[in-house]
Amino acid sequence: MSEPDGLKELDVDAVREGEAMDEEFKQGDCVEVNFDDDEEPPPEDDGADMEDDVDQEEGVIDEREVYGEDGPGIRPDVDDSLAHVSHAESVLSCSFNPADRRMVLTGGQDDSAVLWSVEEDSGGGLRMTERHRLEGHTDSVSQVAFSADGKYAATGSYDGTVKIWAPDTGALVHSLDGPSKEVEWILWHPKGHAILAGSADTMAWMWWAPTGKLMQIFAGHGQSVTCGAWGLGGKLVVTGSVDRAVIVWNPRAGSPQQHVREVHENSIVSMCSHPEAPLVVTGAEDASAKVLHIETGKVVANLSGHDSSVEACAFNNAAAGGISLLATAGMDGKLLVWDGKTFDLRCSIKDHVGHGGVVRFKWLPQSAYGAWVCTCATDGTVRLFNALAGQCLRTLRGHTDTVLDLDVSLGDAPGAGAPGAQQMAVVSGSDDNSCRIFTVALWTAGDAAGQAQLPIAAG
Repeated sequence: MSEPDGLKELDVDAVREGEAMDEEFKQGDCVEVNFDDDEEPPPEDDGADMEDDVDQEEGVIDEREVYGEDGPGIRPDVDDSLAHVSHAESVLSCSFNPADRRMVLTGGQDDSAVLWSVEEDSGGGLRMTERHRLEGHTDSVSQVAFSADGKYAATGSYDGTVKIWAPDTGALVHSLDGPSKEVEWILWHPKGHAILAGSADTMAWMWWAPTGKLMQIFAGHGQSVTCGAWGLGGKLVVTGSVDRAVIVWNPRAGSPQQHVREVHENSIVSMCSHPEAPLVVTGAEDASAKVLHIETGKVVANLSGHDSSVEACAFNNAAAGGISLLATAGMDGKLLVWDGKTFDLRCSIKDHVGHGGVVRFKWLPQSAYGAWVCTCATDGTVRLFNALAGQCLRTLRGHTDTVLDLDVSLGDAPGAGAPGAQQMAVVSGSDDNSCRIFTVALWTAGDAAGQAQLPIAAG
């Protein structure tokens, strides 16, 4: 496949303009725009027609029927985690503070969010202690996230609110109201303190977090806004929906630059933006993923190979001159790795296949390990892969039910005895009501001694 035009004609000012936009939000007044599309959005429906076309639960195997109650991934006798804490119900989301990986934020189905400290215990292991309990939500906390500089923490909830918190004190900074239905996702601006949220009320919302000002309302979808991305380094906003459409928005004006209908045959459930080019990738319940040029609205690549819903997609954090990769993950258990320029399939990773679906994944931060990726799945495991080689380097067990979310962080490994040695820390949240911390000594990943009980350093 030839290289798409979006990669040949990069917008070299994209990141600069994204930073300028963020500064404009900081200085500007509150603006609220409710856009009515020239054409009527698709009518609400109960999804019955879509269900007729899609085989429900296709590719998803109930491992308990085949392997017994524990399944092949869940091993009650094995716990690789170094520390864990619990919510009263499922842990839906978790995140490391990018400024200090000794701080973890979790959100649960029990309507609570908690800031935790990760510390070394007297035995040389780790422990998690409650730092601040963030109270005020009245329904499940669906997603949590820190701003890029770690200055703010955000929680989004099915109660229709987004709350901004001060991580150091646990104080509520602002409660961001507006959505009339559940908040499905939140996403910080990559360079600053603007925050996006997508809601089941068919709209996306954008606030300036330090002041709590509502900056824009993006109205144009006909059904729930299930995913979104900042395009071109924060210059544009892109949203995907159950209505199968993708809309590219001008965040200053709140107006659509592209409204691409019927991108997929079923609901769009995942989206990511290329780090440089004007491209986004969408994943849908119809088992397909597509690459769209956000300046023209054209599909430039169809990514086939999944057998069930594509739950996650993301480009890797390639270093300058490094290999650009894209991964898509599905409920069929596959992690497909694509060339980030040509979108040719490089490898198909099937370690989860037959055991459960891949729910989320995270590429390791930009480093010598930029081609390594960590997954979590319904089989109760967290796995580390070398995506270039298609090799599973570690399988981390300890959860006893579906792992719903994860985050990863890299840091130096003091006392490792290897120059420049780095340690990966993983935080994961599960339907078993627990949040767990795992660590992997990356210089020995793949070896039996790959787990290192070394202190988690800040930063």
